Amino acid sequence: MLNHPTLSKRMEIITYSDKYKKPTIELIFDIVENEFGRHSKSGRPELYKITEVYQNNGGNFWLAIDNEKVISTIGLRNCGEKKGYLERFYVDKKFRRKGIGYKLLTVLLEFAKNNGYREIFLSTWEDLTAANNFYVKNGFKKVSSLPENFPSTKKDEIFFRLEL
Repeated sequence: MLNHPTLSKRMEIITYSDKYKKPTIELIFDIVENEFGRHSKSGRPELYKITEVYQNNGGNFWLAIDNEKVISTIGLRNCGEKKGYLERFYVDKKFRRKGIGYKLLTVLLEFAKNNGYREIFLSTWEDLTAANNFYVKNGFKKVSSLPENFPSTKKDEIFFRLEL
């Protein structure tokens, strides 16, 4: 599925590095602000310190790169007690439905299993039907809320959990 004609032969999944900070932030802001219309009063400060927030605490952050262009992101935040929080999972509109999201999720779940995580949680918005269907298709179950110590915005409406 990743051999789709709109993807180059050089499409790859990589671990985030600050080399890609600017295009990563631009992609996420473009999708969240412009496409989804979700505006943030805080300015999403964690995006400016991905290494510290995700990678220095037992989690990680990955990018899908096509011809050196960031086309997708996914992050796993370690929340302790063998629980992780999946966030910042976005795919550029031009590259959706080509298997990239599945590939990124697979990389994240392999990392989680290899690092002793037992549960992965996420939160999202109800109107993101395709994303919500994707989560269910990949084994996530709806739950009423996130555990207390998890980072979440008050605007999130739906919560999912995956047992590993």
